[in-house]
Amino acid sequence: MYGGMYVSGALTGMLRDYLDAEGIPAPECRALLDEWPVEARIPLAEWVHLLQLIEAADPRPALGLAIGRHAAPRHAGVMGYIGLSCDTLGEAMLRFERYHRLVYDGNPATMAAHGEVVSLSWGVEHGYPGQLADETAIAAFLTLIHKLVGTPLYPRAVNFVNPAPADLRPYEDFFQCKVTFGGSITYGTFPFSFLLQPIAHSDPGLRVLLESQADSLLRALPNNDSFQKALKEALVRSLHDGMPTLEQVASRLTISPRTLQRRLEEMELNFQRLLDRTRAELARGYLLDGHLSLSEIALLLGYSEQSAFNRAFKRWTGQTPKSLRR
Repeated sequence: MYGGMYVSGALTGMLRDYLDAEGIPAPECRALLDEWPVEARIPLAEWVHLLQLIEAADPRPALGLAIGRHAAPRHAGVMGYIGLSCDTLGEAMLRFERYHRLVYDGNPATMAAHGEVVSLSWGVEHGYPGQLADETAIAAFLTLIHKLVGTPLYPRAVNFVNPAPADLRPYEDFFQCKVTFGGSITYGTFPFSFLLQPIAHSDPGLRVLLESQADSLLRALPNNDSFQKALKEALVRSLHDGMPTLEQVASRLTISPRTLQRRLEEMELNFQRLLDRTRAELARGYLLDGHLSLSEIALLLGYSEQSAFNRAFKRWTGQTPKSLRR
């Protein structure tokens, strides 16, 4: 149902903030939230399960809207901070479209201008997350926009692909516009003038650094094959823990090392070459960032010493990291 769809682990902070603000114990949900670090990619099925656990403890109508009110830039990870670094909401929106996979890697987002109106839409190419997940996402997105510009901005129209609930009032009160249900896409439309709204605390210098990091992360995202997608995700996450081994990656995939080795052979892949390729992709992106030292890049790639990274990078590319950066 949700195959190949993920959300950022940073979004778990929004759920914790909601539970804390409302004083909801939800021990099972909190225990599961603690299992997901902010750098993780959570399968959408697991994300929906977390939302359903909250719903079981707090069965209010339009629950997703209430949860989305607690969204903050930090809950969108590097993409949220990029938004804070932009000059205008238009710049931030373009970057949201570009980097949305870092927060929600599922149905792609598309932004389009139609005269004096701009639309942001999501299709259903990869499945239907359901009303609770959809309304949480759209409410969080609108709340994030409010916090970026420092003032409430409301869409002209909102549509969800899901069936209409019994009571539309909570949705119309939240979005301050007509809200419809059904159809083939989820979308929101708003005046073009919104794009000219200045970001409250813009930092263009920070934007250069953050975009370089986001580009590196985006390039490191796995392809559409479900196993290769999970495999590359496990590789990238293992890099954060030091030197990744086949055994560590197999453990993250909840399979035996023997099974992982067999699957790699079926795909004519070699573990070490795949690891090197992943590191090389990340390294090229990190080297574009003048704020990261070579020793910091080495640590990000799981090397305890810069010299080991230097030797590996020369083996991959034929030149040293320093020369490529120059």
